Amino acid sequence: MSPPMFRDVYETISVMTSGPARPAGTPAPPHNRIRLGYARVSTREQEHDSQLDDLNAARCREIVIETASTRGDRPKLRAALDTLQPGDTLVIHRPDRVARSMKELLVFLEDELHARDITLEILAGICVGVHRPGGATLADRLLFAVAALAAEMERELIRERTLDGLRAAAAAGRRGGRPIACGDDVLAVARARQQRGESVTAIAKHLGIGRSTLYRALQGAT
Repeated sequence: MSPPMFRDVYETISVMTSGPARPAGTPAPPHNRIRLGYARVSTREQEHDSQLDDLNAARCREIVIETASTRGDRPKLRAALDTLQPGDTLVIHRPDRVARSMKELLVFLEDELHARDITLEILAGICVGVHRPGGATLADRLLFAVAALAAEMERELIRERTLDGLRAAAAAGRRGGRPIACGDDVLAVARARQQRGESVTAIAKHLGIGRSTLYRALQGAT
């Protein structure tokens, strides 16, 4: 008997529990794709309902609801991302549900979704549509391409500022120069990578700054 066809690769499907056993040595079949909805809500009930209505209509297997906090923490979002596998889809109402600024959104796309190969689907606003890190067309991966470009530019700017500081110190007769402070953008990238389990040494190398400089900045930001 032929196996059933997938009706929609982005829709949650049931695991086959019958049929012949898989022969030894053959690769395991790909995992079932998951569509996970995420809503970040406030006390404004109308906004709350709009998000949930759209997510319910988007065929999500599960919807995670997080209440907005003044600190901006999103522990439920982080926990939800940890359950997703490459190829799964995170569905949100608008980009401001996962980020408070464009800079934070770009960090989220590059360090959280792209790094995990998770697709993002946005249901409302100018970025509405499905965005895939490894999409076949630029339209599919445009947001991720912008995020990667921003990350590369930030690394180059950090490197240039470091070299400028060293040259200025040398011109003033100082050796080494004063370590540059980490800006908000750098700290946002560093904190995201640290929360994923990367060491300060690896993060500092990725950003092109000194380990001690980054460590002091992270300690001061906590």
